[in-house]
Amino acid sequence: MQSPTEIQQHLDSVEDAFRRARLRAMQRVAGGLLLLAFAVFCLARSLSGLHPAWGYVEAFAEAAMVGAVADWFAVVALFRHPLGIPVWHTAIIANSKDDIGRNLGQFVESHFVTEAGIAQRIRQANPAGLLGAWLLAPGHAAQLGHATAKALKALLNALDDPSMSQLLKDAAAGQLARFDISANAGQLLDLLVAEGKHQQLLNSVLHSLGDYLGEETNQQQATDFLIAAFGVENMLYKVGTAAIGPRALRSLSRSAHEVLEDPAHPARERFNGWVQNFVLHLKDDPQWREFIVRHQQDTLANERVQALLGGLWGRVKARLLDDLGLDDPAMARQVSVLARKVGQALAQDARLVEGLNGAIESGSVLLVRNYRGEVGRFIEAKLAQWTREEMTDRIELAIGRDLQFIRINGTLVGGLVGLAIYSVTRLLG
Repeated sequence: MQSPTEIQQHLDSVEDAFRRARLRAMQRVAGGLLLLAFAVFCLARSLSGLHPAWGYVEAFAEAAMVGAVADWFAVVALFRHPLGIPVWHTAIIANSKDDIGRNLGQFVESHFVTEAGIAQRIRQANPAGLLGAWLLAPGHAAQLGHATAKALKALLNALDDPSMSQLLKDAAAGQLARFDISANAGQLLDLLVAEGKHQQLLNSVLHSLGDYLGEETNQQQATDFLIAAFGVENMLYKVGTAAIGPRALRSLSRSAHEVLEDPAHPARERFNGWVQNFVLHLKDDPQWREFIVRHQQDTLANERVQALLGGLWGRVKARLLDDLGLDDPAMARQVSVLARKVGQALAQDARLVEGLNGAIESGSVLLVRNYRGEVGRFIEAKLAQWTREEMTDRIELAIGRDLQFIRINGTLVGGLVGLAIYSVTRLLG
């Protein structure tokens, strides 16, 4: 399968062959007129004694030959030496190749790549409006979505997995290491306290605890848990704990319901104090902050955490490729939806269109201002890469066919001028 570059080169060669054929055809027409003028001149000269009209024909043909040869010389002199003779000031394009490149670059810079010209063209083109209309046209948003998904799939397959894995791992680890857990946790708790969310959390805990401990089937499990938690080995203590445990747990359940049902219960105020004190420690206590940071760094250095971070790229890539491998990827659908929303916004909001056009105009003008000189240098450098013969051939293919009309016109105009001069001469005797 040919690459896009090879296809373009093939198309260029086909176009060059077509132009060369047209050029040769026009050259034959112009040369044929010269031969025709010569034949007519010979015929008129041989028959000039038979009738005075042949003198007019001879004058026309003679001047036509002069005009044809003169314009042939002028046209050929642009590209090469006529008949291979190095006449002064011929082969102009070949001998002036570097000057042409430099002057052409300066001309384009001065007359085409200007800030005012680019800005005016952008205002006339209305790129934001064109973009909105294109996005809303049937099928375009979906086409853009699938094209984006296809490009993303190709990009993912082209990326170096070990490098990307290390890059994502380092980036994630760096962000986690810089994340201030203490300060952010303190700010979050401040917001919860300000909105009374901590009391709602307490209500939820008390409600669950009260319901759990209020059921007799759960009391024995809770008692056994306490015995095991406190490491009670003495049988007397075990019997005592087993005897008073259920009553204590029922009492605790009633207390939980009392606090739950009383918004002004003293226990709630104490809970407020605990939370506020905890927030102050998180935000302002250096020892707490140092403790949290140390454990944060230790956690990030853990082998399992490092392995988890190192596998992020593989999991992300696998998920993306699984989606992009479908006939209708979610990525394509999301891009399509976004494209339609952008198109609708541009179609409905004139200020958005004006603002986007202004941004494009400002950016383009800035590019012209900063890189305007690069355009001329690029043209000059590109033409400098061509040989004299290559540059001559390219220009001749581009304009040579039109220049043959100069030869044709020179033949006809020369003949008419010769006829006019002969006629005036005859009238004047």
